[in-house]
Amino acid sequence: MTTALRLTALVLAATTSMFVHSSPPRCIDRLISSESGVRATVAAPNLVPARGPAGTRVTIRGDGFRPHSSLTIAAVFAENGCVIEGLGDQYLGSTRTDDRGSYSISFLWPARFDPVLGRNRTEPRALPAGRYYVFAMPCTARAACSFTAGTRPGGPFTLGAARASPAPVIAGAAAVVLILGVLVVRRRAR
Repeated sequence: MTTALRLTALVLAATTSMFVHSSPPRCIDRLISSESGVRATVAAPNLVPARGPAGTRVTIRGDGFRPHSSLTIAAVFAENGCVIEGLGDQYLGSTRTDDRGSYSISFLWPARFDPVLGRNRTEPRALPAGRYYVFAMPCTARAACSFTAGTRPGGPFTLGAARASPAPVIAGAAAVVLILGVLVVRRRAR
């Protein structure tokens, strides 16, 4: 493989990695498997859009539960070891499944931290910017929810300002590849 091809492959790999969603961090995997080692088997919910500021209208859909089940929809903060104030488990809403076990909920992404798992005595604070993985869990009371009985992680939803267009980054990477290619060709021509 020539030097120009190696440089091109390296630049393309770096550019592509900037646009690919990362997998959930280990702290979310530990939360799902818990101490029992049980893994969630229900498919991850779908969410649209995948990013935005607080107040963004988000729709979450999925299936795989028993008909007419009560579900709590939550998100887990994927940064800082999954910690906001204790576990970063953000309450998003509650819904019920239909006759087929499917669910759909639409809401405005919250601005304030409101934990799911019974820690309602937290100090009021803004949700930090970053990635949030979404879960649907069958439970009738918020404090009685178990991530091991819910879905695999969906998303993430990235809370924060909208990402700038990738076009300038791609154009810059292409320019770097072109310049490096020209330099390698000239050097070999000597």
